Amino acid sequence: MYDYEVQYRRLRAIGMPGWAGHQYQRALAGVTGALDRLEQGILPPPPGQMLELGCGNGLSSLVMAGRGYEVHGVDIAGMAVAWARERFAAAGLAGSFLEGSVCSMPFFEDGAFDIVFDGSCLHCLIGDERAQCLAEVRRILRIDWAFVVSSMCGEPKSDAPRARFDPKTNCLFEDSEPCRTLKPAAGVGA
Repeated sequence: MYDYEVQYRRLRAIGMPGWAGHQYQRALAGVTGALDRLEQGILPPPPGQMLELGCGNGLSSLVMAGRGYEVHGVDIAGMAVAWARERFAAAGLAGSFLEGSVCSMPFFEDGAFDIVFDGSCLHCLIGDERAQCLAEVRRILRIDWAFVVSSMCGEPKSDAPRARFDPKTNCLFEDSEPCRTLKPAAGVGA
């Protein structure tokens, strides 16, 4: 299994602002722009309850908290969760972040959230994990509210990742281990 804990520790040690590394500002602009569009009648208004799946160090959560939402996050990497908590404390914002799997979230009640935001997590789930996560999202999301997905999809475009991609399983490999599921755009939710 891909070791997210090691990657977050490495990013933190070399002074990166988050998972996107040198592309952090671009990622922040993308999230902000998408949320600007979604707030135009699609997302419930603040102070709704929002959960960020695979929250990392809280990129999307920071944006949403700044807009008045009550934010929560879950990530498999304890370092990411600690980093998110530190960033929120430094910004003077409230947020709740838990270490755990998005495939099983017994710490959240049924119908607890108005918005569930996939913080680029869904493509990190391999095999049955995707179905498990989506079942949990259905359980914790209030009826008639929003599930927002930001996910990699489609076959890799550049040579190096394409060489590590198996089109039969739709998996990208890192050190002989599957690390990303890259479904065709038409099948992202499956």
